[in-house]
Amino acid sequence: MRKLLAILLVVAMSISMLSACNKTQTVDESPTPDTSTPQSQKEKPKTETVELRTVSMFGGTDPSAADYQQLIANFKKENPHVSITDESATADETWKARVTTDFSSGNDPDVVFYFTGADATQLIEAGKVVSIEEIRKEYPDYAKDITDAAMSFMKEPDGKHYAVPIRGFYEGLFCNTDLFEKYNLDLPTDWDKLEAAIKKFSAEGIVPIAVSFSDVPHYWIEHFILATGGYEDHKLNPKDTYPESWAEGLRLFKTFKDMGAFPVDVNATKNDIVTNMFYDKQAAMILDGSWIVGGIKDPDTTTVLPVPCAPGGKKDPTDIIGGFSSGFYISTKAWNDLSKRDAAVKFVQYMTSKEAISLFAKVAGAPAADVPSPEGLTPIMEAGIKLGGQAKHIDMPIDSRLNKEAWTYLVSAIGSIADGQITPEDVLTEVVNKNK
Repeated sequence: MRKLLAILLVVAMSISMLSACNKTQTVDESPTPDTSTPQSQKEKPKTETVELRTVSMFGGTDPSAADYQQLIANFKKENPHVSITDESATADETWKARVTTDFSSGNDPDVVFYFTGADATQLIEAGKVVSIEEIRKEYPDYAKDITDAAMSFMKEPDGKHYAVPIRGFYEGLFCNTDLFEKYNLDLPTDWDKLEAAIKKFSAEGIVPIAVSFSDVPHYWIEHFILATGGYEDHKLNPKDTYPESWAEGLRLFKTFKDMGAFPVDVNATKNDIVTNMFYDKQAAMILDGSWIVGGIKDPDTTTVLPVPCAPGGKKDPTDIIGGFSSGFYISTKAWNDLSKRDAAVKFVQYMTSKEAISLFAKVAGAPAADVPSPEGLTPIMEAGIKLGGQAKHIDMPIDSRLNKEAWTYLVSAIGSIADGQITPEDVLTEVVNKNK
């Protein structure tokens, strides 16, 4: 499975979309009145307008935002009776909370592009989303283009599948290579080089690592733990106790902050802001996912590397975080509404067709369908292929295992850990207590 995923880790091409055609209607002009209505003049039955409310993470700086909106526009042209109210936004912790609040308060969206694993547990256990197995009883071709390898990541603890994936991902340490060259620094292929780069950039007034602790700190949570505990400790789901390597990993937040690794307002700034800092060469590095490749302004001077092993750590230098962890869900509320069911199914089928997946996957990440390989790869795309192809282990993120309460608490505590206001041990003890 790892090799298969590694082969998949990069992507496709753009496509042309379908256009609608117009029909003309003729009228029978007979000189002799006829009491019957000619067939051509009979009023055709009107199709009732269907309103769908959709929610996705294709907003903000997501490089697929424009493609997604174009796909929605094309879908509406082909289905003029369907009205779409789309609520797309950046997938930070605030957005996640809003999605779960909507479901718990009865404001269920009809279709939602959301995470799998622990993030989806609350929705599944509450019966808020309908399984693919149930949908296929009536629509056997639903999600027909999705590969078995991609769909295997979607399996939930109850043995069913709910989300239809479109692209996978890898996470890595993206570097502006021109900044490293300017300051005569080696790329951070080991821990000593990483620390040397942090200290030099900080002294030169360049933000070493673009990151926000206020809404998206989780890439460093999992990579610090991977850097200290390796694949075997990282893949654990701590319910009774936690590995010591997890505390060692979280302790690195303070170590790095004391070195000047992060923006001075790291506890308050937002992910969109720091991502643009990296794009605009105001920051040397950012730890993020393959989805940022499409937004990189200078792909010839950007590369991506695995986070190196920490001193005394157990990580293989090639290990990375990756997989398939999100997809399109149809809410039970929409499924049970017979006036919306068919439109919701058609919408998801449209968004998960091979043509649509080619658009979503072109920004980088493993396509969930068998689509053609891209031509004219940029250096950063080639670096992504290398990252996945050389990985000894590829593990899913920690938030795919911790329950929602435990994960939310852990994320909220990162700023305090970095400031030395609370110890990693105290935080992890509480994480274990909440992760029952």
